[in-house]
Parts: sequence; C-alpha cells; structure tokens
Amino acid sequence: MTSIGPDPTAQPEPGNPAAQVPPPPEQLPQHPAQPLPGQPAPAHPTAPPQWAWAQQPVQMRTVETEPLEYHRLLRGTQNYRWWKPLLLLLISGAYFGILTVLVSVLFVPIMLVFDPNYAMDVTTGASEMLDTQRPVSILLSMVSIIIMIPAVLLGMLTLGMRPIARVWSVATRIRWGFLGRLFGAAVLAVIVMNAAGIGFDFLLNPTAFTEPAGDAAKDFDVNAALLSLLFIVILVPFQATAEEVVFRGLFMQVIGSWLKNPWFAILIPSVAFALGHIYDIWGLTAVGLMGAVAAWLTWRTGGLEAAIAIHIVNNLVAFGFMTAGVGGETAQTAEGAGPGSLVGEVAGLAVFIWLALRIFRRGGHGRSRIDLIQVAAPSGALPGGAEPGQTPFGETSSVLPGATSPDSDAREGRN
Repeated sequence: MTSIGPDPTAQPEPGNPAAQVPPPPEQLPQHPAQPLPGQPAPAHPTAPPQWAWAQQPVQMRTVETEPLEYHRLLRGTQNYRWWKPLLLLLISGAYFGILTVLVSVLFVPIMLVFDPNYAMDVTTGASEMLDTQRPVSILLSMVSIIIMIPAVLLGMLTLGMRPIARVWSVATRIRWGFLGRLFGAAVLAVIVMNAAGIGFDFLLNPTAFTEPAGDAAKDFDVNAALLSLLFIVILVPFQATAEEVVFRGLFMQVIGSWLKNPWFAILIPSVAFALGHIYDIWGLTAVGLMGAVAAWLTWRTGGLEAAIAIHIVNNLVAFGFMTAGVGGETAQTAEGAGPGSLVGEVAGLAVFIWLALRIFRRGGHGRSRIDLIQVAAPSGALPGGAEPGQTPFGETSSVLPGATSPDSDAREGRN
C-alpha cells in the first residue's frame, strides 16, 4: 500500500528528524507567496497592487482651442508638439527634393528634343535660366516651382496634420467667391502699379523711352513667344499659388506656431521670398514689399486668397511684358527693375490693400478658427464633471477631433 502523506496518529521515532510530525495548520506561516507543505504552488500569482494603474483605460476629453489666427493654425492639429512644425519643414523639403529629381529626369529628353543647347548655354552664361524666347525654360521653371504644392501637402499628410487644407485659410479651403472678387481688385492695382512706375521712370529719364530696342528684339521669334505665352497663361496661376503656399502658408504657420506675434511670421518669410529672386536692390526691395503686403493680408483676412490674387495678376502682366519684349528684354535679368518699379509697387499695393479689406469686410469672412482636439484627462479630473467626449462646458460633441466646432462659421467671423 502506498502512503499518500504522514499519519497524524504516528509517533515520532527517536533520532529521526525526518519523521517529525508537522505542526498544526494554524501554527504554519501564512505567507501568500509560500504554499503550505503538501500543496502545489499557484500557477498565476496575484499581480502586485502597484501595477493596478496599468489596467485602467486612459480617459479622453474633447476641448476647444483658443481662436487661432491664420499663422497659428498648426497649433490646432491633433497631438501638436513644438517639434512637429520643424519636422514638417524637413519632410516637405525631402518631398520637394524627390519631386525635383523626378522633374529633372523627365525634362532631359524634352530638352534634348526641343532645345538641346539650353542646359549648356545656361551653364556657360550664354543664356538666362528663364527666357521667353526659349519655351523649354518657361516650362521647366514653372513646373519646378509648382511641385512645391504637393510637397507641402504630402508633408502635412505624413505628419497627420489634418485637415491639411488649413494651409489655404481658416475655413480649411480656398474661399473661391472671395478669391474671385479679389482678382478684380488685383487687376486694378496692377494697372495703377505699372502706370505709376512707368510715369515715374519717364520723369527721371524721358529719353529712355525713345532709345532703340536691344539686340534681343532684333532676333525676336514670334512662334517661340506665342508658345511661351501659352505656357505662362496655363502655368502661372499654379506657379504663383505654389510660392504663396510655401512663403505665406508653410513658413508663416511654422513660425507662428512658435511665436504668437504675427510680425515675425510676416517679415521673416518676406525677406526669404525677396532673396529667392535674382534682381538688383530695387527689384529685391519691390519684391520684398509685395511679399510683406501679401503676408499681412494673409494674416488679416485669414487665408491665402489675397496673396494668390495679386501674385497671379502681377506675374501674368510681368511675364506678358517679357514675352512681348517690352523694354528690349525677353529674359529675366537682375537689372530689370529701377526706382520706378518701387514707386509703382507702393502705389499699386496701397490700392490693393484698400480694396481687399473692403471686399473682406463686406463678405463677412472669418479670420480665426477654433479646433476641437482630444486631450488625456486623469480619472475623475474632468472639469465641471464632464464625461469623456464632452467639451469643458458639458456639451456632448459630435465633431471629430481636429475639426472645427459646429458653430465654427460664427466663431471664425470674430475679429
């Protein structure tokens, strides 16, 4: 017969400790980690009390951001962190670099077929990079800038900065009606700009308008000019918009996410915008002034529409003059500006500011945005007894995180 345990009635044998009878159960140590003699150890010991917090779900609540002006809109994105705008610049730059390589590869056979000497002439200085008598240069220059639009949007999409259309305006879209009315104001402003500039140059040097045209006009190719004009009409709206998306959109919002004062976001990108051109001091000053006005109007009206309108109309007229060889030049050169261009810029931009603000006020458009974002809240710490998924005021929200609140149209209208 096999024994299954000690006999409680057995007497201990003298000199044999192994045969000692165990003490009663009430005298045994009751440590939970040590099983009783003859009992198996528990397969799953109880978790220590200090780990109990890991089993509780994190409570979330939906809150409203403060009213954000255009240059601060990145702070309304979900899970905003101070380093994300910097990463956005780097990722957008990487996308732009990739797209630039693709465009360069694509244009190699085009240049070899239609203008095989273009690249060498630009390298040796025999030709300007942008010359309306060489349509390939117009096409390449425009497309190389237009790709900045998808680069920025892809960068925002990669980082989850939704809605990515916040780069257009506080309404997270292009306000097409507003943009259309601004085009009329831009046309009038550019007419004043050129009339004032030409008039001032005439007062300074009346004989300049009677001098014979330069050598470029003698070899003028009408067919090349017409093809370049076609490219300009089709591509300039996208080219000008791309520059606004970067200099008045991306750069303004990145700087504004760190610095609340709008003047930092207005002036710093304007200097960079001017330095991106090849003009002399007069031309750089005029371009910088236009960039500053465009940035100020972007902040004041809550979107890129005013900047896009004046930029497109100005470029269409400027490239149109260049295509026609007005002034004897068909290419973009550093000496293409003078005191008259700066005077004309001041007069034309003053008219545009006045008209743009009148259109903005009459249209009832907003210049700020309130986003709804989700933040973590400790258990029982929600203000006002609000439950997760409610605003701090106890109102249940049906708007997805990162979207404007239901009455955002009214709130965007606050000045």
